[in-house]
Amino acid sequence: MQHNEGLDYTGNLRLLFGASGDCRNLIKTIDSLPLSYTGACEVVINDMDMDIVARNTLLMLVALAFEPEVASPLMLHLWYSAFVPAKLLSLLRENILPFIQDVCSKIESKPPTKLFSKTWVFDNRSLSLTLPKQSWTHLLLYFTVPSGLSATAAKNLRVSTTLHPQRMDYVDRGLFRLPAGQRVAMRRFREDGILLPFGTSRADYNTPNPDTKKDNASTFFQDQESWPMKDDADPLAGWAWQDITPSVTTTHNDIYDHLCAHLYSTLLRFCQKCRQLPLKIRLFQTNILALPALIADAKTPQQEGFDRIEVSNVIDGGYIGTALILSLFRPLLRLPHENPHATLIGLYLNAVHEVTTPADQIGSMAEELARLRQYMPLPSQKPFSRNREYDADMLNMLDARDLFRDVDALFERYSRGLDLEGIAKAVGLVMKDKNTVVAKWPMRLGLTATQEEFNRLLASMHDGSERYVEWKRVG
Repeated sequence: MQHNEGLDYTGNLRLLFGASGDCRNLIKTIDSLPLSYTGACEVVINDMDMDIVARNTLLMLVALAFEPEVASPLMLHLWYSAFVPAKLLSLLRENILPFIQDVCSKIESKPPTKLFSKTWVFDNRSLSLTLPKQSWTHLLLYFTVPSGLSATAAKNLRVSTTLHPQRMDYVDRGLFRLPAGQRVAMRRFREDGILLPFGTSRADYNTPNPDTKKDNASTFFQDQESWPMKDDADPLAGWAWQDITPSVTTTHNDIYDHLCAHLYSTLLRFCQKCRQLPLKIRLFQTNILALPALIADAKTPQQEGFDRIEVSNVIDGGYIGTALILSLFRPLLRLPHENPHATLIGLYLNAVHEVTTPADQIGSMAEELARLRQYMPLPSQKPFSRNREYDADMLNMLDARDLFRDVDALFERYSRGLDLEGIAKAVGLVMKDKNTVVAKWPMRLGLTATQEEFNRLLASMHDGSERYVEWKRVG
């Protein structure tokens, strides 16, 4: 808001997250509102994956129903830990499950695909959920560990994926990119899946978590047969590496301690803001292409438009694509005379990779290695000599080299090839020259990056090619 409506803005805000994945962007947006802001805030958050919608529903109910100091650690472990204290599930069953059971009992005889909505009110804030009847029934499963699944069996099930013998080469490659002191912490997370500082006791975390999801996929423990995530799924991948930093209260090399501290403080501020603001959250489970019609059917005041619309990476060519998304959501964005700062935001994760050619890789090598040499020693032999092809230092160098790629030139090539400017113009939008909501390249290494910043980006699961684009309405 600081670089758009301004810190003294007192009007209401309407936010739409069309293909949300988890609720990180919602939490960060509410957290970023200035303390002086007193307007009402309405949020629409949607995803077509029921597991994701279920998790977002539970997290938001916890945030609204519990005191902030209680809610924030509950949200952290419900979201990210594979095992939780038994007391956590008891709190959910006692305080949250009755909300769902009440709805399910009233719609028990209804058709499975019929939509039903329920709104829960907590003082000046509310949460509304719209689901088909079969999804309401499915929500009940997120409060119960599968019958017969012990903590030991659940741990063995998880480790059979995260530390599978056939994947150890990939594990070692990931660990090799980390500073030596951080490898032990990452190895431990692969072993137990509990998001805690390294030295904190795990004794109370003895109950398989049936609620938490990772990698925008399935639940942790919803059956006894398999671990539903990739072996490298990691909460560190979901947050900006620039924000996960050591502090006076954390151990320097314990990156999960840094993440815990960052998440706890972020979630605590979010829960506190929820108490202060007149806040309305509406959740849907549908394909993003059907969302505009569903918003209208749900009697959301569509004619008012939204101040921010975030469509994630469905705008990428490998998913739905730019033209269709812009044409669908342009009518939902507020007009310039209503809010000249209203912005539609999309994320291109694959654009740079799609247009990079072998000639680019060879032609840019000298320049990229020259910059890389400032941060790490390079192997003495030629990069692609036969006896060094799979050398650990060589693989690390090739990964690190990508951090210095000229992504601006590559994205410009992508933009011209698709005619992003023409696509936007055809539907009454214009691409903003300067982003004002989120940086164009939020993960990119700066030209004057320190050694510490280089080390942290290399150790992260990002490569700096993630490109945000912002549009606004014209006329």
